[in-house]
Amino acid sequence: MRAGRVGLAGVAVALVAGLAPALAGSSPAQAACATNTGKSISGTVFGQDGRDVNVSIGVDVVDRNGKALNTDPKSASYGCAKTGGYSVPQLYLNHFVGPEGAPQGSVMQDGNRTTRAWKVGSLPSNAVGAYVEVYSRGYAGSPCKDANGNYCFNPSNTTKYGYANKHVVPVGTQGLPIRLPMTCAHKGTAGNIQGRIVNAAGQPVKVKNVFAWTETKWNAWPYYQGWGSARFPRDGYYVIPSLASKQKYVIWLTTMDGKVHKRTGVPVSDCTATPLSFRV
Repeated sequence: MRAGRVGLAGVAVALVAGLAPALAGSSPAQAACATNTGKSISGTVFGQDGRDVNVSIGVDVVDRNGKALNTDPKSASYGCAKTGGYSVPQLYLNHFVGPEGAPQGSVMQDGNRTTRAWKVGSLPSNAVGAYVEVYSRGYAGSPCKDANGNYCFNPSNTTKYGYANKHVVPVGTQGLPIRLPMTCAHKGTAGNIQGRIVNAAGQPVKVKNVFAWTETKWNAWPYYQGWGSARFPRDGYYVIPSLASKQKYVIWLTTMDGKVHKRTGVPVSDCTATPLSFRV
């Protein structure tokens, strides 16, 4: 989630620096807010096995300095720095699909067919790219809707499919495929990262969170790049499950008092647990 990914702001500047030469001479005042270009970023999302999936998609649109922007064209702060959440409300696909996925174009219980298309439009003129974070979910038996008539999110579920991440996708990119990694129990290749978290005396400690984000470029074949958040089976031990394999990750651990510990270049191989412990 973007709130958890805030630690990547430090690398965002480097990632987006080459995407916006036209803005290089803009002053901070000129880049603070923007006009609606009508440009978009779009693509598809599906499982490593080619099935349609129940997902929500969080998108943070950023400027050339890596600052996340408000991209709601109805907002008075359109094109300005956002506060909280993602740049736009999370997209949501295939509410009635279980965690096992469904054949492409399946008819769901509400009569609609499953889809894999997603799009973020109305992008501001100071936007250069976007972080895209996909959460795998599974129908939990409730067709509830919110006050706006949108289906409520089903619980996240990584028993078969893991999460996917793209950074920084250039504005104007169309038809970008996003593949969710699949766990080995379902004939996939996903691995995990796990280990101990102890203090200076070697005692197990609780932490606020541990996240992993791929270091792989957004358009690298075969288009599945992972991310994940840790589970804590017990104090002093974490597991980040269902991570796309054959790539390296940056790991961000945040302690209860807000200190951040970072590791880069952490590899994940097919169906393998990568050990990584922290002393905080």
